[in-house]
Amino acid sequence: MTEQPTPSEPTPTDQPSPASPAPGEPARLLRSEDLLQGAREVWIEHGNERYRLRLTASGKLYLTK
Repeated sequence: MTEQPTPSEPTPTDQPSPASPAPGEPARLLRSEDLLQGAREVWIEHGNERYRLRLTASGKLYLTK
């Protein structure tokens, strides 16, 4: 039997949500592999600012402005 996610766990079919989820709603989960898509770094635009998300040699994520 397949285990079903609890209501507090996001599922891959969740639709984009606002920056802060409504009370009682789960936060959206994004996998680093989905963001990086095989690359070692990506740029994230937030408002008028750009941030660099980088995968380090030790496998950690590093976010810089």
